[in-house]
Amino acid sequence: MRLKGLVIFVLGAIVSFGIFHTTVLAEEKGLFRGGGQVIPKLPQTANDPELFNSNVYPPWGPVCQRYTYSVIYRDKKGRKPEYVKIYFNGKMIETQKADPNDNDYQKGVKYYYKYVPNKLGSNFYYFEASNGLGKARAGIIDSPDNGPVLFRSAFDKNEIAVIDKQTNKKILKFFTGKEWVGGIALSDDGKYLAAKTFKHIYLFDTSKPEKPLWQFNCEECGESKGGVDISGDGSKIIAALGEMVVAFNKASSNPIWKYNTNNAYNVAISQDGKYMAAATMGEESNPNSNLLILWNSQSGKPLWQYHASGNFHDVSLSSDGSFVAGSTGCPDRRFYLFPRDSNNPLIKSGPLTRDSPVHQAKISADGSAIAVSSESDAGAVFLFNKNSKTPVWKFPTIGGSSVRALNFTPDGKYIGAATFGGQAYIFDKEKNTPIATWIVDNASLGGIDIADDGSFIAVGGTDNKLHLFDRGKKGEVEIPFDEYLEEIDISANERYIAAGTGGSVYFFETFDKDTTPVICTTVIEPQQEKVREGSCGFGQKCGDGGVTPKTKAGIFARFVGFLKRLLGSKSPPAGPTSGETVCGNDLCEPSLGETRENCAKDCSGGN
Repeated sequence: MRLKGLVIFVLGAIVSFGIFHTTVLAEEKGLFRGGGQVIPKLPQTANDPELFNSNVYPPWGPVCQRYTYSVIYRDKKGRKPEYVKIYFNGKMIETQKADPNDNDYQKGVKYYYKYVPNKLGSNFYYFEASNGLGKARAGIIDSPDNGPVLFRSAFDKNEIAVIDKQTNKKILKFFTGKEWVGGIALSDDGKYLAAKTFKHIYLFDTSKPEKPLWQFNCEECGESKGGVDISGDGSKIIAALGEMVVAFNKASSNPIWKYNTNNAYNVAISQDGKYMAAATMGEESNPNSNLLILWNSQSGKPLWQYHASGNFHDVSLSSDGSFVAGSTGCPDRRFYLFPRDSNNPLIKSGPLTRDSPVHQAKISADGSAIAVSSESDAGAVFLFNKNSKTPVWKFPTIGGSSVRALNFTPDGKYIGAATFGGQAYIFDKEKNTPIATWIVDNASLGGIDIADDGSFIAVGGTDNKLHLFDRGKKGEVEIPFDEYLEEIDISANERYIAAGTGGSVYFFETFDKDTTPVICTTVIEPQQEKVREGSCGFGQKCGDGGVTPKTKAGIFARFVGFLKRLLGSKSPPAGPTSGETVCGNDLCEPSLGETRENCAKDCSGGN
């Protein structure tokens, strides 16, 4: 298993100290890259079978846990497969049928492969099947499923916090435990704080930090990154919770309206609170997914929506909602700017990356300037103006490190950016050379905000610290947390800084250098994966022709399942006594010491 690369969402990048394998869609050449080699695209014929719902469960967790890689094979004429194999870390391996008696190939039959890793890392894979006449592959195009990703942390000490900049002390601490914080937003004066986890939406009065003013609960919601935002005066809130976008007045936890959509990457509200927007994900072929949606805040009926070929990763609004900016993932990989009254884009840029998402698009208050960030091995910051689809300038980051976090001062003069490689920047919009640069050692940075006057930035990442960098001073202020930080917001008056821990862990590299193999004395068995009717998880293909197969919950839901189970450990399991092995697996796993002699059942198939 190779030990360098980006996380699941950052396809194709190889980054120092990373542990993740991903794949790259090279559209121009029709080639896939994975595991250090080029994989040609399959020619398409009328006799090809289908592979869909490629999946790994759990997508995150510790070493010595069992991971199940699965896919559904379907043939429109009901032809059984000659083979369904998984290409796994350089080898083609036979899969097993989930139900030996299921022969309804026209509807779809599930196949799986099980694996127990014995060291930190990630595994490159894709599925391939043939019906004797044609072939199909799955799991290699713009997919979050090139994992799992393994971590040491248990992620059970998450919190929502507000720091007083004058004292650098936490004035609000609200512990969410296993629930990671998926969004955080302060009103201009810092009095009101909106926050969300994967089950709750909260509103706090920061002067009364003992408990939330109110909370909105949804135990049955699916999970999403989603985000939350609040109007400048704190009067209106928008948040994504599972497959709902929900709007509130500050006075009550009873929503003004709810809107059902695919899981959202992010939401936004105009400064005056009159307009709300969401960036959603889904399937390229589904016109009701991969949407940028705009609402009047008082109505749950969209003013308009726009469908793109890639997931919308971000959305932001000008102060009065006159302009809407968005950015997309693969295969689209663009920046968009819309007027408030039309879904006909003013700007639709060309593709800004070779193989990875254009992750964030932040707009100035007057809508005249837009800062955009890209991921993968072409990490960069772009500046656009509202009149051109060609960037005013571009700044490639040190080593091409992915820009995961980005923000704009309201006047559009300064840009703050943070990278997976630990770099933090402040730019003057007039030039593409940073006016200030900081490096956080041995950390990936996933959260940033910049003070409205550009005087300081707050950044956070995998080192479990909030870093405050003052543009005019040397050194920094560090505020420790128990988990890593992704969600950060500075109030407009620059007095308060809100922070949330946990977030979407799969966006980060790991800097854990200890990759020594261990012998797993016990295999950790994950809880059975739940299935839902009539929905499709992120990166998965929905059934057609009136057939809706049981599909896995989305990637975000699966992540939360991991958190619930607290499967992470602070250190690798201790080794066994001499001669111990682990049996009881579905497939033979020599990395665990299994052989035909000591684990006859596991190794009976010769795998």
